[in-house]
Amino acid sequence: MLFLGIILTALGSAFYHLNPNNNTIVWDRIPMTIIFMAFTAITIAEFINPLLARNLLLPFLFLGIGSVLWWYYTEIKGHGDLRVYFFVQFYPMIFTPLIMVLYYTGESKFSFRYLGLILVWYIVAKIFEHFDLTIYAYTGISGHTLKHLAAAVSTLYFVLLFRKKYTCQNSSRTGMISSYSPKRYF
Repeated sequence: MLFLGIILTALGSAFYHLNPNNNTIVWDRIPMTIIFMAFTAITIAEFINPLLARNLLLPFLFLGIGSVLWWYYTEIKGHGDLRVYFFVQFYPMIFTPLIMVLYYTGESKFSFRYLGLILVWYIVAKIFEHFDLTIYAYTGISGHTLKHLAAAVSTLYFVLLFRKKYTCQNSSRTGMISSYSPKRYF
């Protein structure tokens, strides 16, 4: 779900940037909520319990997608309500480090590092977004552009995390990946 959300965000963001308005931003925001909710479920799987995370993923996805649809519905009615969407977007920034600290074990050290870097780059992206015009005034590069680059770095850490978790050392005899176990996650 996480990587599906990333692919859909790239497509949705491109669609939105071709014609920025409230109708097209829906297709940018929905995939992002898939990423936020999958990230939260991954954190739960890594630090608390994979089965719990699997059971929470679908409700999390409904909450995330529903938050955008709620905003869009209320926007059409003339008073766009972003409260649930903001909760969905910012809750993982609080929830993730809390889980990581409270449920840290030596076994989770690897995931702690990568999930922490993902979170840091997400925060950097939000800072770039918040100071968009100021950054542009001083550098000639929009904060929005830098936000996309920071999000790409965050995505790189997702790729590295999954690559390291699901591949083992190459077999010296065959040069093939010696084991692959997608069962840990969904």
